[in-house]
Amino acid sequence: MNKVLSDKKTIAVFVLPALFLYGLFVLIPIIYSIYLSFFQTDLMSKHVFVGIKNYRNLLNDRFFIKAVQNNLLLVVGSLIAHLPLALFFGNALFKKMKGSKFFQSVFFLPSVICGAGVGLLFNMVYNSQFGIVNTVLDLLKLGSLKHAWLSEEKTVMVALIFVVMWKFVGYHMIIQVAAMKAIPQSLFEAAKIDGASSGQQFFNITLPLIKHVIKIDVILIITGSLKYFDLIWSMTKGGPNHASEVMATYMYYQGFRTLKFGYASAIGAVMLLMCMLIIWLVNRVLKTEKIEF
Repeated sequence: MNKVLSDKKTIAVFVLPALFLYGLFVLIPIIYSIYLSFFQTDLMSKHVFVGIKNYRNLLNDRFFIKAVQNNLLLVVGSLIAHLPLALFFGNALFKKMKGSKFFQSVFFLPSVICGAGVGLLFNMVYNSQFGIVNTVLDLLKLGSLKHAWLSEEKTVMVALIFVVMWKFVGYHMIIQVAAMKAIPQSLFEAAKIDGASSGQQFFNITLPLIKHVIKIDVILIITGSLKYFDLIWSMTKGGPNHASEVMATYMYYQGFRTLKFGYASAIGAVMLLMCMLIIWLVNRVLKTEKIEF
């Protein structure tokens, strides 16, 4: 096996097909999209070179600014909702409680359901006439708290953040559980002998030793929050009055509704730049060292 792994020709045979497909379906479309962002085009007529005009127009586009603000709100909301809950549930299930594997499967299940399906489901849940949320509020004699959750500008983003949390918290929990299982049990046994409580074990053993995984998870949460599309489009299509507009839905609107593909490509390029910048910032802020057990 070592001989095979040290043979560069063998490595190339296995790597090149995947690299070719990655370049064909990922790298080339990204490069072409960036190229297209410098033109005014509907893809059917002749391209008109406009330089950075599309990017300048973005800075003066109040709907795009609103979309960026909503994306950043989703980033903050997702970080607050996902990380603490994922760590809490992950640590609880890591302790080998009864039914641990069953609950891991239950929590993880929403993350494998397609975003459009989840959006359609929660359209029913939030329905102002027969939705379960308002029905429960009625049963609890809290009718004054009822809202048309997805039709009011003040409540739509809160409602969306809750759906995002429901869908993805199990995914991040599984990542944390996997990291915790890599920690040698001897460390916890020694801590128990020394009289450390469960809380002390978590903050002094578990948390420091999974810090590198938490950093990766933070990157996944942030980049995911910047490119949400299917769930939001199936629930609100960016409404009401652009109150839930995000960059991906606005890019779709500009590209496929108004046929401004150059402008839509500029939005995509900004999304890419923001993702790259945030990954760099997270790597700078959350510096971790390789841990060997």
